Amino acid sequence: MPSSKLVIFNFVSFQLLWWACVLSAGTGWETYLLCLISVLTLLHLQWVEGWRQASPLLLTAIIGCLFDQVVYVMGWVDFPSQSAAASHIPHWMIGLWLAFACTLNVSMRWLQHRLALAALLGAIFGPLAYVGAEKFGAVQVPGPTLNLVWIALEWGVALPLLIWIRETFNSTLQTRPV
Repeated sequence: MPSSKLVIFNFVSFQLLWWACVLSAGTGWETYLLCLISVLTLLHLQWVEGWRQASPLLLTAIIGCLFDQVVYVMGWVDFPSQSAAASHIPHWMIGLWLAFACTLNVSMRWLQHRLALAALLGAIFGPLAYVGAEKFGAVQVPGPTLNLVWIALEWGVALPLLIWIRETFNSTLQTRPV
């Protein structure tokens, strides 16, 4: 179980990275930020969770990116700084998912075994993150009401799924001989 200082540091670090990602949209710094978050993720694995957590961390980040890719392809969100020909979510969004994956076993670990609560919190705070990012021009939510409902449903499924993946992997680590 992570210490309370580590939990607070992890939570605050993610909030700072969220701001960095959102504010980097359209600045030309998105790829550099993705590289920085990749290095921070490696440091997180080295110093916090351990390398045995690399697979579930990357799996949750990839699944998160896939969820947002679906949202993007469906037209529920748009990234104004990205060219109309772009077929994938922007680099800053990929970095955001890497950073978020680093919280699932630390500052969000308390949600493990509380998947219904994770679904509710995902359905509330997922869309709020998009609304916040929209205020800074990083994202556009066309037709906001219905699209935000779809995003709420997405996050209501995604967060408990991602938490469940990390929880399941943690239990296999505890039962597997070292």
